[in-house]
Amino acid sequence: MAIGPDPRGALIALCRFGLGAKPGDLAAAAADPRGFLLEELRRPNVGRLENASLAPSNVALQALFADQQEKRMERERAMATEATRVSMTGPGAAMAAPGPAAPPQGADGKPKPQEPPVEQKLFRAEAMARFEKQASAPAGFVERLVAFWSNHFAVSVAKGQILRVAAGPFEREAIRPYALGRFADLLAAVESHPAMLYYLDNQRSIGPGSAAGASPARASMKISRARSSSCIRSASAAAIRRPM
Repeated sequence: MAIGPDPRGALIALCRFGLGAKPGDLAAAAADPRGFLLEELRRPNVGRLENASLAPSNVALQALFADQQEKRMERERAMATEATRVSMTGPGAAMAAPGPAAPPQGADGKPKPQEPPVEQKLFRAEAMARFEKQASAPAGFVERLVAFWSNHFAVSVAKGQILRVAAGPFEREAIRPYALGRFADLLAAVESHPAMLYYLDNQRSIGPGSAAGASPARASMKISRARSSSCIRSASAAAIRRPM
């Protein structure tokens, strides 16, 4: 396959600015490496991840809370049933209590796999959609910018189930729509998102005399100081305009 007049520029465009070359990308970019990247930037809503199967943050959190409430009620019912049984048969009967029921079996006689919890299903769906979005990107330039800002404004799913559920919607709702826009808009969306508020423990800042907004304010000062050295979008766009 003929590569084109500027294979070096194509490699820079795909590997420095994008996420690497897929089959056919090198030949497509070599004709006009800068134009190849700029064409992706011109696509409407190129940074957004539109997927009807992904729940917005409020719906995902409601699903998590409903699941937690259901499990809590199941535990309470089991404890009440056990307490009733012991009260009717005497304390010694607790030693002879039946063990846990055997897991349900499939048609082949093997135990059915346990249903993953709600937070795990939501997290996997978000991760798969993100991977597919990155893999299908024409150049990957916008996806690299999204990854940069998601890392810059990172939240950790290790903090608990709420972050595990909200991390995916956080990127879709607070990062992607503003990755190519004004930094002030991006910052406002990040700071007001439930995932960031919970990550910074700002849900505890309630009531009279509380330090409401203290954690986000400190975070804003910290990340704003890094703005001059971390605005990769402007530097990358300027680099595209220069000869490669």
